[in-house]
Amino acid sequence: MPEQYWPKSKIFPLSQLNEQRSLVRVKCRYCKRLHNYFPSDLIQIFGDVDVDSLMYRMICEGGKDHGRLDVSTFIPSGSEAVGLRIRRLEAIRIRREPQWRDDP
Repeated sequence: MPEQYWPKSKIFPLSQLNEQRSLVRVKCRYCKRLHNYFPSDLIQIFGDVDVDSLMYRMICEGGKDHGRLDVSTFIPSGSEAVGLRIRRLEAIRIRREPQWRDDP
C-alpha cells in the first residue's frame, strides 16, 4: 500500500504534559474568558486524551452556543507564573435521578 501524502499527526496526551510541568490554557473567543488548568485535573475528568480533542470536549461556562474553545499548552516562565491564576478541581459531583416504571 502506498505511503500517505498528508502529514501524520502524533497524539499528544495530557499525561505527557504532567511530565513536562506544563499547563493547559483554555480561552473562549466569544466571551473572552481565560482559564489555566493543571493537566492532572483534566485527566480526572476527561481521561488521558489528546490535548487537541479538549477543544471539542470542553464547553464554555458562559453558554453552550459560544462555539469551540481555544486550547493551548504552555510552560509558565518565572515572571509569568507570579500572578497566574490556576483553576483546581475541587470535587466531581454525580447527579442521581430516580427513574420510575409502572408494573402492569
